[in-house]
Amino acid sequence: MKVAFTPQFKLEDLYITPFTGKRYFDPQTGKAYYKPVERNMTPTGVHMLDRFLQCVCTSKCYTLRSLQEQIGVPKLIFSGLCYPLTGLNFKELHEAIRLRVADDLLRYSTLEKKEIALRCGFSSNPAMYKMFQRVYKCGPGQRQRHLRQPGDEGAWKV
Repeated sequence: MKVAFTPQFKLEDLYITPFTGKRYFDPQTGKAYYKPVERNMTPTGVHMLDRFLQCVCTSKCYTLRSLQEQIGVPKLIFSGLCYPLTGLNFKELHEAIRLRVADDLLRYSTLEKKEIALRCGFSSNPAMYKMFQRVYKCGPGQRQRHLRQPGDEGAWKV
């Protein structure tokens, strides 16, 4: 009897918010302030996968080499672990998570696009632009205008 394959984790289970605080307004003064947000830094309990997620979701800047050092095993071995846990290989998982982080940073932060690109592991702003063109059929600026709602900018603190 063949058993149907079901990944252990969905993409939304793996996401660690890059934000450290949420904006609130004092009802009496109207002044904005940020309250710290609780982030589940170990959403899976699988140490290698959690280290990967921490680096991709919350890093100020990373490269594929530093990512591999954080994980502690070669990319090929980690990729073999990714598929049964997530249903995605390393490249697909990395792309999906970094696009989600980029979307959140574009929508809610006041960071410049080049800073967002570095935080999401792109070598440059043009590299992020190229991936956005391939995946979303638009650049980061147009994607930001599509995502951002009134009051979103600065709603979360990085």
